[in-house]
Amino acid sequence: MKLLILTFGGPDTASTKFRILQYRDLFKSAGIELYCVPAKEFRDFNKLQDYDTVLLQKTLLPVLRLRQIRLGSKRLIYDSDDLIWLSPRKKHSLITRLRIRVRLRALARFTDLCIAANGVIAGELAAYGAATAVVPMSLDGCIWQDVHRSGSLLTIGWSGAPKNLVFVRQILPELINVQRRFPEVRWIFHSGEDPQFKGLRYIYLPFVPDREHEAVRQFDIGLLPLPDDPFVRGKSPIKSLQYFASRVAVAGSPIGATCEILEDGKNALWVRNMEQWVDVLTTLISDNKKRSRIAAAARLSFESKFDLPIVFEQLKSLLIP
Repeated sequence: MKLLILTFGGPDTASTKFRILQYRDLFKSAGIELYCVPAKEFRDFNKLQDYDTVLLQKTLLPVLRLRQIRLGSKRLIYDSDDLIWLSPRKKHSLITRLRIRVRLRALARFTDLCIAANGVIAGELAAYGAATAVVPMSLDGCIWQDVHRSGSLLTIGWSGAPKNLVFVRQILPELINVQRRFPEVRWIFHSGEDPQFKGLRYIYLPFVPDREHEAVRQFDIGLLPLPDDPFVRGKSPIKSLQYFASRVAVAGSPIGATCEILEDGKNALWVRNMEQWVDVLTTLISDNKKRSRIAAAARLSFESKFDLPIVFEQLKSLLIP
């Protein structure tokens, strides 16, 4: 079987990496050949019939180009891991919003199936008339191993892209408050940029590609602060899976699709407002048994729902005609 992936970006683009390329070896073992071309660069419409399935990743193409792909494809599937048609930084103009609606309607009409990373995205696509299925985000459990930590200082950590440090900065006064109460706790921030937080004593671990797991496995408690906005509601934070796989107890914001991953009081503790950050972190620091129970449940959630081979079987069943 031959599968053409019209990717959202290059091999280092997070969406392309986590939704497609990390499954490359499993595709090969299943007898499926992968061919990847950036969606916006693809023009070889005459060769579409060579592939059993064409997977368009995340990109909202112009209607005429999408129609060309549809006419040449035996089977056309769309996949998205966020609400790409919303702008996380600025508001779209009226013309842009109208253009997006036209493209989403065409996407629903021309595709055989739309795969979404969570129910929020699936619901948005279904509202335009698309047939949908949910395939969650995943990580390779062979890399993100459950490593037992013993004898080290209790550590609270955060890992993420520099652009998301603003979410941590918004709760910085609460984190400083927690540090005053528990000065013996160690704090680690892992990112491509030193956050330079004032008033908080922390260790900065620079981002190194494909070495994130070495940083996260040092955490006992993982921070997942999120703003409540339409774009974020459609996110399935890969950070939450990194924490789960590393047996880290998560304190996180119950925003949108994140609630499909974090189960309050079971595999995580929800933080519903700014004031609760102090209370929730105090609980996780002070109650060793509760922290260990939540961390163990998080690891079980990862193994049963988000480990690479399990999610690949779901994906494969949808891609094979």
